[in-house]
Amino acid sequence: MKIAWISSWPPRACGIATYSEELVSALQKAGNDIHIICHTDGGRPREKHIYPVMNTEAHGWDDAVYKTIQQIDPHIIHIQHEYGLYQTDKDHASSLFRLLFRLSLHEKYSTVVTYHSIYNQLNPIQARYVDVMQRLVCVGIVHAQYQWMNLHANIGRLVDNVYVIPHGAEEGVSVSKTEAKKKIGLENKQVLGMLGWFTHTKGFDSVLDVWDDVARRLGESAILVLAGDARRGDPAQIDYKEKLLKLVQQSSYKDQIKVVLGSFTPEEYKDILASFDLMLMPYTFGSQSGNLAHSFSLGVPAVVSDIEGLKAEAEASGAALTVQPGDKEELKRTLLMVMEDKKLRKKFSKRASAYVNKKINWSMTAKKHMRVYKKAIVYRKQLKRGWIKKAFL
Repeated sequence: MKIAWISSWPPRACGIATYSEELVSALQKAGNDIHIICHTDGGRPREKHIYPVMNTEAHGWDDAVYKTIQQIDPHIIHIQHEYGLYQTDKDHASSLFRLLFRLSLHEKYSTVVTYHSIYNQLNPIQARYVDVMQRLVCVGIVHAQYQWMNLHANIGRLVDNVYVIPHGAEEGVSVSKTEAKKKIGLENKQVLGMLGWFTHTKGFDSVLDVWDDVARRLGESAILVLAGDARRGDPAQIDYKEKLLKLVQQSSYKDQIKVVLGSFTPEEYKDILASFDLMLMPYTFGSQSGNLAHSFSLGVPAVVSDIEGLKAEAEASGAALTVQPGDKEELKRTLLMVMEDKKLRKKFSKRASAYVNKKINWSMTAKKHMRVYKKAIVYRKQLKRGWIKKAFL
C-alpha cells in the first residue's frame, strides 16, 4: 500500500516521533510505500519521502497538508494524534477537523487515526473531540483494552470503528548491560533509573523523596540515574527541573545520584536504558508509555504506578510491579524488594523479553495495522459499516 503518514518525526525529540519511526520501519519491511507528512522540524538530510510542510504555528497549515496528500495520492492516510501536535494558538487542535472534513468528502481517501491520549475519563473537550473525529475517519486505533471499553461511556454512544493494537516494541535488541554501565561511568553499580521529560506527573520528586532511605539500605553500590530534561519554552517543566536539581543537592546521598541532562539520540537512549537494573515510573497521570515498551525490549524490569496503560502493560507482561500513585512508602518498599532480589529481577527480565517477542514486537504490530488498513478501505468503498465483531487485534 501507499500510505501518507501524518505525525511528528525525528529529529524532533518526541515520543510519538520515535513511535512513528519504529512502526513505519516495520511497515516498510512489509513492503509498503510510506510518505511522511510532518512538522517543519522533521526529517534528516537526504531522508526520502519526507514532507516537512506542517507549520502549526500559523493558521491554515492544514491546507499545505491537504495539498501534499493530493500530491502523494495514497491508499491510506494514517494520522498519529496527540492534542499538542496539531494545536495552533490555543485552538484545541481544531484545524485538524477541517482537514478531516475535506478528506471525508473524497471516496478515494481512507483515513485512520491512532489516539495516543485516551484516558479512563475524558474531559468534555476531549470527549467531544474524539466523538467528532470518529465520525470523520474510517477507523480509529487505541493501544489498550481499557481505552476501548471506556471510550463508549465517555463519548455517550457505541463506537463501531475503533480497534485495539498494543504499543509495539523492538524485538531481539542486544545491548550489553555491562558495556552500557561502563559508557555512563557506572560499572559494577546497581542502577535504578528514570528516563524522560521532566514533568511533575512523572514522579521524579517522589523517587528523590525516598532515595536517602533506599540508598542507606542498598549501600554504596546503588546509583539513581535521572536522565532527561525540560522542554524548551515550557515554563512548568523548567520550574520542575529546577526543583529536582535542588532536591538532588539536598540529598544526603547526592553522590549516589547521577543526573544526565539532554534529549538523546536513539543510541544514547538505548545505552542509558540498558544500564538500568530497574526502571522507575511512579507516574501520577498518563496512558500507555513508550518508555515502558522500550524497557521491556531491553529486558529491564520496572516499577510503575497502578494507573491506566501502565497497569495494563504490567499485568499483560508480568514484568513489572505496580504501586499506588503518590504512596511513597509503598514505592520505597517495592524498590527495595526488587533491588534486593536478583532472582526476581532476572525472572522479570525474561518475562519482559518474552512479552515483546511473542506479543508486541513491531513486525506483529505492523501486520495488525495492515488488517486495519484493509478494513478502512472496505469501509470507504461501501460507505457503511457494521458492529465490530473482533476489536482487539
